[in-house]
Amino acid sequence: MSIFQGIPAGQLKVTPLPNVIFSELLPLMDDAAQIRVTLHIFYLLSQKKGSPRFVTLDELRGDATLMQALDFKTENLKRGLDKAVACGALLQAEADGAAWYFFNTAESRRALEKIQNGELHLAANVRVRADAVEAAPNIFKLYEQNIGTLTPIIADELKEAEQEYPPEVIMDAFRIAAENNVRSWKYVSKILLDWTRKNKNEKARRPSSSQRRPSITGKLAHVAKSK
Repeated sequence: MSIFQGIPAGQLKVTPLPNVIFSELLPLMDDAAQIRVTLHIFYLLSQKKGSPRFVTLDELRGDATLMQALDFKTENLKRGLDKAVACGALLQAEADGAAWYFFNTAESRRALEKIQNGELHLAANVRVRADAVEAAPNIFKLYEQNIGTLTPIIADELKEAEQEYPPEVIMDAFRIAAENNVRSWKYVSKILLDWTRKNKNEKARRPSSSQRRPSITGKLAHVAKSK
């Protein structure tokens, strides 16, 4: 059996991974093939340019490094892909009978929506897998996954927020909090409040990631984040 020799010294190429992959995605995975396929596709897409970014099934079958990690078994690749799509890590479409795989990012979701609406044409015949763009988890599930146990008072606040903000913005607010390692509903609601203030006359316009970050400053900033 081969043994990893360790990370060598000197400057190395890196593939940054969003914190949410470690905090939310990996805990959902229970299959080695699923994890290997997901991480390798993230790596492959990070090397590509343009938008949207995707890999084809043929590309994956021809990737010697990935197939070696899967014991050169096509059934392991298929299982890993199916489970990665099922848990929400990957999004899948078919173009002229060939499978395409996107990492589940906001950019990919927008691209698939445009394909479904006929606004984006990447091939002659593209069909988005029916369960590829799943409904966003509700705000209560997001709270339990990212913060903790619900209380009646918090549940009421969550209901109000769910009625006021688009699901995508709510999900992004929780994601930003998770990336900053802040498990606090006050922090999440501050992100949402800032979005409202900055976009009160542009309700249909979704703010950028930087715009959705809370503008908590001053000596008490660390206190606000901890509550």
